Amino acid sequence: MSYLVRELKPTFERLIEPLVDLLNKLGTTPNLITILGLLLVAIGSLFLYLGQNFISFIFLLLGALCDAIDGSLARRLGKNSPFGAFFDSLMDRVSDALPFIAISLSSEDKVLSLFSMLAMVFSYTVSYARARAEGLGYELKVGAFERPERWIVLLLGIALDMVLLAVLIIAIGSLFTTLQRAYIFMKIQRR
Repeated sequence: MSYLVRELKPTFERLIEPLVDLLNKLGTTPNLITILGLLLVAIGSLFLYLGQNFISFIFLLLGALCDAIDGSLARRLGKNSPFGAFFDSLMDRVSDALPFIAISLSSEDKVLSLFSMLAMVFSYTVSYARARAEGLGYELKVGAFERPERWIVLLLGIALDMVLLAVLIIAIGSLFTTLQRAYIFMKIQRR
């Protein structure tokens, strides 16, 4: 588990508690919030493709917040389920890809396109390494650069108009985390 998630998640969950309570009273389901988050990220990615970074930032931020809220809502409702976890993870992968695809398709800068694609691929390898280890019966919750860190860097890069730097950091950080997970997995499975 990353430092950011480990240290800030309890505080964040306390901050969003009133919103989670409201969504609960309205009868909103965690899966609906997951779908809403994906739609917001898709709209944000479209605006990113169109070069409208400020509007893109707003939609992507709202989409990321939905992703953070759906799990809290599921826990509050006692609706944690294997399907919900699977569905959320699947939608997370789609949400992760969309901004990188938008950056690559909209850019005439081949270096930016390359690093955007590398950031997407290495982001997937971070998630896949953990999922595959869990599928083999090992817990692999280590990693210096997980999904929350990637989204924060991406959002800052868009907000500050430093997208190339952001995708470069994401690509390198994700590659590092993938290698870190591979190394840790190699060590624990040899025991």
